[in-house]
Amino acid sequence: MTIYCKLPLAWWVLFIGASTHCNAQTIIRGLITDSKGHGVEGATVLLLTAKDSSLVKGSVTSKSGTYAFEKVASGQYMINSSFTGLPDVYSQVFQIHDSDVFLKSLPFPEPANHLSAITVTTRKPLFEQKIDRMVINVASTITNAGSTVLEVLMRSPGISVNQLSSTLSMNGKEGVIVMLNGKVNRIPMEAMVQMLGGMSSSNIEKIELITSPPANFDAEGNAGFINIVLKKNTEFGTNGSISATIGYGLKAGPVEGSSINFNHRQKNWNLYGDYSFERSMPNTYGTLYRKIIRGPGVVENFMNTNRSDFRRNHNGRVGLDYDVNQNTIVGVLISGFSNMYGMKAINTSNIVSNSKLDTTIVTNNPESHPLDNYSFNFNVLHHFKKEQQLSVNADYIYFKDGNTLSYLNQFYKGDGSFIYADKVQSKKVTPIRFWVVTLDYSKKIGEHTEMESGIKTTYSHFINDVRVDREAQGHWIPDPEFSAKHTLDEKILGAYTSFNFKLGEKTTSKIGLRYEHTSSNLGSETEKNIVDKHYGELFPSIFLSQSLNDQHSFNISYIRRITRPTFNDMAPFVYFVDPNTLFSGNPALQPALANVFKWDFLLKQFVFSLSYTHEKNTITNFAPTIDPVSNKQILAAENEKDKNVAAFIVSLPFKIASWWSMQNSISAYWQQLHGIYKGQSLEITQRNAGINSTQSFLLPRQFSMEVSGDYQTGGLFGIYTIGSTTSLNFGVQKKLGDKGGTLSFNLSDFTGPPHLKISVVAPEYNLIVLGDWKFTVTTFKLTYRRKFGNTSIKGNRNRNTGSEDESQRVHAN
Repeated sequence: MTIYCKLPLAWWVLFIGASTHCNAQTIIRGLITDSKGHGVEGATVLLLTAKDSSLVKGSVTSKSGTYAFEKVASGQYMINSSFTGLPDVYSQVFQIHDSDVFLKSLPFPEPANHLSAITVTTRKPLFEQKIDRMVINVASTITNAGSTVLEVLMRSPGISVNQLSSTLSMNGKEGVIVMLNGKVNRIPMEAMVQMLGGMSSSNIEKIELITSPPANFDAEGNAGFINIVLKKNTEFGTNGSISATIGYGLKAGPVEGSSINFNHRQKNWNLYGDYSFERSMPNTYGTLYRKIIRGPGVVENFMNTNRSDFRRNHNGRVGLDYDVNQNTIVGVLISGFSNMYGMKAINTSNIVSNSKLDTTIVTNNPESHPLDNYSFNFNVLHHFKKEQQLSVNADYIYFKDGNTLSYLNQFYKGDGSFIYADKVQSKKVTPIRFWVVTLDYSKKIGEHTEMESGIKTTYSHFINDVRVDREAQGHWIPDPEFSAKHTLDEKILGAYTSFNFKLGEKTTSKIGLRYEHTSSNLGSETEKNIVDKHYGELFPSIFLSQSLNDQHSFNISYIRRITRPTFNDMAPFVYFVDPNTLFSGNPALQPALANVFKWDFLLKQFVFSLSYTHEKNTITNFAPTIDPVSNKQILAAENEKDKNVAAFIVSLPFKIASWWSMQNSISAYWQQLHGIYKGQSLEITQRNAGINSTQSFLLPRQFSMEVSGDYQTGGLFGIYTIGSTTSLNFGVQKKLGDKGGTLSFNLSDFTGPPHLKISVVAPEYNLIVLGDWKFTVTTFKLTYRRKFGNTSIKGNRNRNTGSEDESQRVHAN
């Protein structure tokens, strides 16, 4: 199947200014003085870029305290000056165009025994494309104000959020692993999507989309990792930030949320934490159609659903770090969430036989779905001499998923006359426990070689207790076909070693090997050892980086990955859409193995990335199995033969003017799935493209504005193809003085909510399924944010916790 992409004219307009970029050169002059206004001779002066504080040029002041920088390109900068015995000083951010600039004098304060406070205001770009990942600086965009983390991901290039299946995909591939502060969060993906949907972006520093993880990462996850880095600062005293959001969703209802994060540092102690609350009442609309050939006739099923949803989410954490001495840090972290999802749905199913309405089924379907989690982490980080360090982390994680649904099914003949009604209820209770211990050691061996090694053990215990009851003569009778209690025990032992080599002045390499052994046992109260798997795999990784000059470089990599079946996919469960359509689990699922090749070329700030993935035993979610005799459809995860994905992604940031900047991302995918349906081969090929753009404007009187949009021509979801989607968002922000905070207004999906359209059309297999779902609504949000306490940049002290160190290892190429 070939999809032809016709981009709206508005998208091309976003790129018109790119060719007008100016390379004018100018001169910057200034004066460094002491506290009394006298020029300071011999002070070091640095010219820094405003967006990331990177060094542009350096100089030393003259006898009169003056300095000058010549041949400086247009842009935003700031000045840093230092002098022995005095604290560093910073200028305000300033803009230069094509004319010379003379800055006002920059004075050093009076000498003191302590470092004076300095405030530096910079703004990072929304997207930063690096060698092996894209970094999304969440706090840098207005349209993210008042948003949840899930909404930020939905607007991120290369990320697809499927709310029908509660799954994430990255660069056209499923199997994404989500981390918080560099630590894998092991709750099921369905619960993870719900948690991210209730987590305020106000407490998020950045999100890293890691497509080529090295050997020190778990081998799990074909698509890569999404690392959510929560805010944490290192200033002395007490400080933090608060935010509050109110809003309204069209045809839905009010939206509200609040968040706080804090940090208290005193001597060797550091106490930190955050909390967020979200509540909304979105509506969901959907249709599902299937067609089967039964004998000489045709049976068609038309189902539509109208759901009124309720979401309430609490997320929080609190941590304490203690510096035992200069080389050792001990930390504890307690975190958790309590989320509630409620639904009242009316599902109407029309069964049409040979173009004549045969039966109508109306289902009243309320749902209560609480999700609760808490976890405890203990970590130790010790620095040895000679550039060695040891990190130890021990985690206990508890997760409980409770889901209660009831179904009142009313059956009508084709002429509208009532036949009968029945009642069904289902209850699912799923507690999951994890025990995880990791040990990581790194050492520099020789001038050009660094070594990293580590071991990890994970034990998980999962209970899935499902009961389905049917009402008969005023009594609830268990349905043994769908009721069962399953237990899954899994152990994963892993070990890795990797080496970083500096092969030349401009050439670096990293080679790693990871081994993981998995033991899984699934059984029920009536049948033991339904699944009893024991397998080990090697996962090599090879990275090579070559710098051609200061502005050009390329990287190539090869990694091997594994996607294990999720607990919910393996353990049988049941969720009815209507009496003839249900979702279930599949205990026969096998792990999928993938080989990933990636090539990146960096040209100044532009990044071009090409990747190819071949995966065997691909796991597809909600693969349909239709019985033409009974007209029943079961949707469950299945193993397919293999899947091939080629992806080409281009990141194009532009600075059009001092008041207008843009970040653009263009992607193109080729996906081919070799599936199996009822023992027969099924091939699906899909070509699709997408464009993501964020326009940022600086306006007078401390106002700023952003417009962001995303257009995707389609894609693959399991054996389904996905239709095109469009999303446009608008935001405006006002700074309320130095201590007044900011007030933001944003409008999401103002052209209408995107639809999730899925289809599989294979009449030769008697398989035709079409679906159209709308999960989001146009929403207005007003958000107020401000910082409190000591918000100045501290002096020269820097500390990391064990979990922070693990997060830093995430950044290693």
